[in-house]
Amino acid sequence: MATPAAAQDGPEPRETKLERVERARVAGDFAQAREGLEALLAKYPDDPDLLRRLASVRAAQGDLDDAQRLVDRALALAPQDLDIQLARANILFWRGERLASQHQAEAIASVAPDYPELDSLWAKLAQREDQQGVRLTALTFGGGVSDIAFDNRAGETWFSQDASVGFSLGGNTGASLAVEREERATTDVRVSARLDQRLGQHLAYVSGSVVPNADFRESWSIGTGGEVALSNRLTALVDMRYADYRERTVFALQPGLRFAFDDATSVTARAINLLGGGEDYRLGGSLQLNYRPEGRLGGFVVLASYPDVEEDGVRQLRSAAGGLSVPLGKGFTLTTVGAYEDREGSYRRLSGTLVLGFRFGAS
Repeated sequence: MATPAAAQDGPEPRETKLERVERARVAGDFAQAREGLEALLAKYPDDPDLLRRLASVRAAQGDLDDAQRLVDRALALAPQDLDIQLARANILFWRGERLASQHQAEAIASVAPDYPELDSLWAKLAQREDQQGVRLTALTFGGGVSDIAFDNRAGETWFSQDASVGFSLGGNTGASLAVEREERATTDVRVSARLDQRLGQHLAYVSGSVVPNADFRESWSIGTGGEVALSNRLTALVDMRYADYRERTVFALQPGLRFAFDDATSVTARAINLLGGGEDYRLGGSLQLNYRPEGRLGGFVVLASYPDVEEDGVRQLRSAAGGLSVPLGKGFTLTTVGAYEDREGSYRRLSGTLVLGFRFGAS
């Protein structure tokens, strides 16, 4: 970001002071560079370029928390400044937040793929991933209880438990494995897996599931999908899934769009198309608002109406859900979810779920 050459700080021009600060930084005298920048910021407290420079100096001194605070403030003042975005990506990398650093780098690349020093950051990200090879990245454990109401018989209480594990396979490849158990009058246990491949700013994946001796869930399914970054804020989504039930098969196609207002806030809209299951073509949709700031309280809200498939057939389901994600420190997050579902001609569900997650490498 250019600064006005005419701006003065006492008898010495501001640009002259900045040149002295830069010489000190290059020479490794970070204390002098910090002192000069703090003096300038005392006079120009909302100058995003000065905040970016001080953030880089504080990072070099090892105070990554202060560096993160300063660069986030600079970005809030000048969200389109690519120098600030690059500084933030590097600070996130040094903090060990590789995925967040990668997302910031992708935002820069969507505007200026050949931006100076961006290639160096990409190389560091790739090297870190290659060095780590296969590693554990995330674990979650959760459980929930649902109050079920029927129109023509007594209600029931259903219980669910789930666990998942995430892996990095090196490069830009990741995988996850999940086990979900739902206890109704009978119990189904669903095992699912997914393989992800990041392709620059884009993502592709394949997935599959199996439910041994399925009662109300699918016997097995396969799926594929991906994400294509249309701009630094808009992403196109697609998910396709083929599922086999004991007496029917279905194909579901879910195209969608996600718009990111900033790094923490996004809205996602999906169309849900379903073919098969002994029914004609059915259409539904969902709308989700996410607020997921790094290291702070976040949440989401989902509204949906779509064709839902269980062993008894295809029925329209209307639902509303909301949740809160509470950071507990050192990579732990507790998520609580409340939901209401009305499955046409079947049942109404009021449920609550708690999920404890741990992300390896999070600060």
